[in-house]
Amino acid sequence: MNKFEKILLTIFFIEVFVGGGGRLIDFGVLSIRQVLFLLLIAVFIVRIIKEKAFFNKKINTFLQFNPVTIGVYLLVGWFVVSSIIGVLNGHPLGMIVTDFFRVSYFVVYFPLAYYISKERFSLQRIITLLKYSALAVALFTIIISLLGKTVFVGANFKPFYDFLNRVFTGDLFFRPSNSVFYKSHFFVLIGLVIALNDLFNKSKSKLSIALVIFGSVSVLWSETRGFLLAFMLSVFMIIVLDVKVLVDPIKGLVSKLQKLVHNKQFIKKFTILILVVVAVPFLYKYMTLERFEVVKPPASNVQPNVEPNQAAEEQEPQVNDISVNNRLEFIIASKDILVHPANLVFGSGYGTEVAGRITGLEMSFLDILVEQGLIGLGIWVFLFFIVYFNYYIAYKKGHKLTSLEISLLSAFMGVLLLTNINPFINNPIGISFFIVLLIASQQKRDLTKNEVIE
Repeated sequence: MNKFEKILLTIFFIEVFVGGGGRLIDFGVLSIRQVLFLLLIAVFIVRIIKEKAFFNKKINTFLQFNPVTIGVYLLVGWFVVSSIIGVLNGHPLGMIVTDFFRVSYFVVYFPLAYYISKERFSLQRIITLLKYSALAVALFTIIISLLGKTVFVGANFKPFYDFLNRVFTGDLFFRPSNSVFYKSHFFVLIGLVIALNDLFNKSKSKLSIALVIFGSVSVLWSETRGFLLAFMLSVFMIIVLDVKVLVDPIKGLVSKLQKLVHNKQFIKKFTILILVVVAVPFLYKYMTLERFEVVKPPASNVQPNVEPNQAAEEQEPQVNDISVNNRLEFIIASKDILVHPANLVFGSGYGTEVAGRITGLEMSFLDILVEQGLIGLGIWVFLFFIVYFNYYIAYKKGHKLTSLEISLLSAFMGVLLLTNINPFINNPIGISFFIVLLIASQQKRDLTKNEVIE
């Protein structure tokens, strides 16, 4: 691996982690993310040709036929099928192309499967880039939110809003409270989970401490309720995996419980989990009230001969939760599409209109089911499953889970919940994280194969 490839990979990952929707810089019709995507694939192909590694599976990852690679091939192939189905169903060609290019980012798996390794571009290096990037995004969004809440509040907010949206091409989403959500908040959440587990494991890293502090504020101010639920599940998974690693070597239920009770580190983590679980409902309600209009029932709704207390309860203001209402519309509209057996099994193809939305529903799994059918969804689920299965096989063979691996598996579980609320897993932001986990899990499992050979 030469210096240019290292620089290219560094820029590639930093752009993914901080670049939001990927259009901060445009080169004509291509965005910076698309240019880096194409350049990475081209550089990898040049390396294969230069080293004459056409049939060398260690370099030419296109020829590696392990469960992950087979799943990726099936998925990319089904993307093509979904595009053809969309054309046959007469969907807008522009929307079909947009949907296809969004998920074709999965092809970057093949160069990354070669480059990500201890000898070339390590997983630890990627995580370090992610942490620094997440901290930068957290500080950036906190500053933007503070300016919106103070200096540019009131009449000054509109020029501030227009300026930022010109610079960041619509990637910033302001809440009614003038707090801001940025698409790269996704990696702030992941970085927060990793950093928190670092501190759980007595890490004194200044980077992790700063990320926990500023990442928490940034995520809360994003007013993205899905982040709260994902964070809660991620912390819970950290506890579950830690417990398994801790008590598996011990026999007997009583002995296992005694080990947990006398483990100070576990008690600290469990206490944090309880605090998170208790806090989430309150924060969820706060975010809901901050984001959506409170609607008061009309006075005519109050019936005569009703006691004052009862009338007050009936007239209690209701929150017009537009977000939930839209998702209900998508579910109902999707049901009408999926009632046809062919659509249910094969999908209705890319470019499908659902409740007025042509591309990218708010719920990734529903979006996948509608456009790619049960076959497409099944392939996605297979790849989700293989991440955990690979680590499970390695664990059973005696390879303990490291603190970082526990963090990544826990964060990924949170992401799978999050993507049912906010669409991440089937766009380049979520796909990039998914690919890294697929590669890391397969490499972990390959360790066991090498031992058998030796």
